[in-house]
Amino acid sequence: MSQGAQEAGRLLARRYRLMSVVGQGGMGTVWRATDEVLAREVAVKEVVVRRDLADEERDLLHHRTLREARATARLNHPGIVTVHDVVDEDARPWIVMEFVESRSLQDVIEHEGPRPPRWVADMGRQTLGALRAAHATGILHRDVKPGNVLITGDDRAILTDFGIAQVEGDPQLTHTGLLVGSPAYIAPERVRGERATGASDLWALGATLYAACEGRPPYPQTSAMAVMAAILTQDPPPPHNAGPLMPLLRGLLHRDPAQRMDPGTAMDLLSQVADGTTPHPQNPHPQNPFPHSPFPHTPQSTGAPTMGEPRPTISGAVAGPGDLTAQIGPDAVPWSTADGDLNTVGVRRRRDLNGGLLAMVGGLVAVVIVLVGVLLVQDRSHRASGADGASSTASSTATATKTAGSAAPASVSPAPTSATSTARALPAGWRREQVSGATVAVPAGWRRSSEGASVFWRDPGSAAYLQVDRTPWTGRPYEAWKQWEREVLANRALDGYRRVGLRHVTGTPYEAADIEFTWNGRAGIPMHGVDRRVIAADGGRYAVFVALPAADWNTSQERVNGFLETFTP
Repeated sequence: MSQGAQEAGRLLARRYRLMSVVGQGGMGTVWRATDEVLAREVAVKEVVVRRDLADEERDLLHHRTLREARATARLNHPGIVTVHDVVDEDARPWIVMEFVESRSLQDVIEHEGPRPPRWVADMGRQTLGALRAAHATGILHRDVKPGNVLITGDDRAILTDFGIAQVEGDPQLTHTGLLVGSPAYIAPERVRGERATGASDLWALGATLYAACEGRPPYPQTSAMAVMAAILTQDPPPPHNAGPLMPLLRGLLHRDPAQRMDPGTAMDLLSQVADGTTPHPQNPHPQNPFPHSPFPHTPQSTGAPTMGEPRPTISGAVAGPGDLTAQIGPDAVPWSTADGDLNTVGVRRRRDLNGGLLAMVGGLVAVVIVLVGVLLVQDRSHRASGADGASSTASSTATATKTAGSAAPASVSPAPTSATSTARALPAGWRREQVSGATVAVPAGWRRSSEGASVFWRDPGSAAYLQVDRTPWTGRPYEAWKQWEREVLANRALDGYRRVGLRHVTGTPYEAADIEFTWNGRAGIPMHGVDRRVIAADGGRYAVFVALPAADWNTSQERVNGFLETFTP
């Protein structure tokens, strides 16, 4: 309870009578109060000032409060709480605002569970309208989340708490311990330390709508470090309740802000779903469905892949602390609030955490040394047994079937890989590459790039590519593909998806299964691919995906087999 929470009945500035507490958070207490001059109800936000703050930090907190009041006062929109006054009393600031009889969206989710798509869409378009009004005046919210969206009794949605808003033209307030956002709702570019943009607020809105549909945020990990590492390296699991909102969530949660859905398209989609019509997005990013799929994940022309076109992903697999620190900058590491509340996150200078980091790094190094020793022993044992028990290579076959009265694409049955086959000479002009604890051969000239747990090689002359992924997945390969396919079909995660074949892979020194399918790729280009899930002898799990334009598939079986035969975990 804040230092003023026992002060019901107190009169502020000889005008505002505090009545009762209506909400509390890490940064303050919100009171229901009466404006005795105008005889109206108001909300008063009491900003908490910790006793241990230095004078400089207290001054910064006052500046932050004034910044919030100025930012919100500039806005005139029915979806944004109106600020009436700012009071400075007892060496702490108080913001007097419009009183709205409401609950937060977070409270609605916690007590009522996932909300239906039309309800979410209506709430979303109201919130997006408020965001667009703020952006039009040069204000970024930077903390859009369910806790900052108020829902009234008549389902009016109101955006509140511009406490960390960035105002165009104002100097940025950055300092030790300053609140910068809520981990599960911070856009990837902000986690990387890049400047916030309007697209960052749109990503946070997408995460908020995802939470409203699913009853949980897209990244539900239990620590701030794990959440932000997942945001940087993983795509969110596909929502089960979004229905017609799938294209919207897919577009707003794109990890690349340049590829993220624009606000106009988002508003059109939200309005169509809220009005009960079938959405027809102009820019739905169909090439970027959610994961738990075999990732037709077409790299961009720059060589960098787009956000996960379907990819088997397990939430909770995250980069290590060192990886995350490197991505968010050398001078800062994430930290959670002292009370353990993961709704807020700030930045402390590395020098403040040197002792703790050294202890943590020392422990991690010890663990890594032990693991490396164990893996080396296992690797020697595996190589010895593999050399003694290698099986011969079976030849690949291709079959053509007729469907709907026309010739179907040839179904490739890749030649099984064995200790003998992987040692054979590489195809002319190919080279062997190391990738995530394995090797694979690729044609010379194919461009390599990485994103998260995936490594890609792209043909510079076509849309063909190879992807090797180490994102964890569970179950046996064949059953895992069947589950994946059920999710793809239920969530319509791949435009035009059609299975060509599903088969166990035999004759290999590892357990594997292939799924072969077609779909509509980037710009509607028909694509054909085969994806192999692998469980190596040491238990390591991989997915190896080969994708080509469908028009090239029947003449490229040797290339497809070349990738799969030479992959060696």
